[in-house]
Amino acid sequence: MTSPHRGGVDRAPYRGADGDGGADRDGGAERDGGGAPARRLDGVEDLLTLAAADAYVLADADPDRVFSVWAGRSGSFGWVVASRRVAGRGHLVALGPAGAAAALLVGVVAEDGTDIGSVSLPRDADRGLPPTYVLDPRNDWEWLWTGDAPPVHDREAAVDWLGADDMDDVRRLVTRWSLRHDAVPGAPGVLRWCGIRDGTGELVATAAHTEHRAGVPRLASIVTHGGRRGQGLGAAVTTWLTRRLLDEGTGIVTLGMYSDNDVARRLYERLGFTCAHALTSGRLVVRP
Repeated sequence: MTSPHRGGVDRAPYRGADGDGGADRDGGAERDGGGAPARRLDGVEDLLTLAAADAYVLADADPDRVFSVWAGRSGSFGWVVASRRVAGRGHLVALGPAGAAAALLVGVVAEDGTDIGSVSLPRDADRGLPPTYVLDPRNDWEWLWTGDAPPVHDREAAVDWLGADDMDDVRRLVTRWSLRHDAVPGAPGVLRWCGIRDGTGELVATAAHTEHRAGVPRLASIVTHGGRRGQGLGAAVTTWLTRRLLDEGTGIVTLGMYSDNDVARRLYERLGFTCAHALTSGRLVVRP
C-alpha cells in the first residue's frame, strides 16, 4: 500500500519508550530528553519534512487551517488548528514518543498565544502529563487510511448518493442509531452522503464524505439502522463510498474510529484500511 505523496506512508502507530504505545513508564512530560520542549516551526512544509511524509499529517495538517506548527524533543512534532470540541480555542495534535509529545503540549501551552482547548496525543500519553493537566472527557481512537479499492461487496448495488431531499432522513438515522456520530447534514466539512433504502423506502444505512483538508476524503457517521444490523449494510456503504472516492482520483481515503469498536475495526481491516496512529484525545483542563 502506498500513498499518492512521495516517500510512502505505510507506518505503524508511534509507540512509547516501553513499546506498548503508552506514556513512558520512567519518563513523562517532565523527564523526556534534553532541549526545548516546544520550538515553533516556520510552516506546514517544515512540519511535513519533520514528519517524514506521515499519512496523518499529510491528510490533516491543512495550511489553510493550521495556526502554528511545532517541534519538540525526541522527534516529536505537532500543529494547532481550531478546536471542534471547544469553540473559540485551539486544538493541538502532538505526535512522536509519548513522553516527548506530552512535553510538547506543556511547552506549547506555555509559549503559544493560542488558547489550547483540546488535544490529540499518542495513546495514553496524557498519563505522563503534570497532575494539573487533565483531559476531561478523554477518548481513545484510531486513525486509518487506505489507497486501495476494497473488494466488491454483494450489497453495493443497493447504495447510491443521497440528495438534499434525503437529509432529514439522514439526520434521523444518524442521531437515533449512533450516539457517537461525528457528522450530520450541513455541518462544516461534510460534503456528501450515500445510503441504502429498503423495499419500503426507509433509509437503513448511510455514510458521509467529509474533509478536514481539501481533497483528502474522510469517511464519517457510518450508521446502520439498529434493526438491520448484521446484514452487511454498513460494509456495503463503506465499500461503495471508498471505491467511489478513489475512482475520483483522491489517492487516499481516511477515517477515524473509537478504539472500543472492535466490530468496526474488523470491518475496516477487511476492507484494506491500515491504522497509522492510535491516539487519545480530549478537552484540555489546566488546573491552577
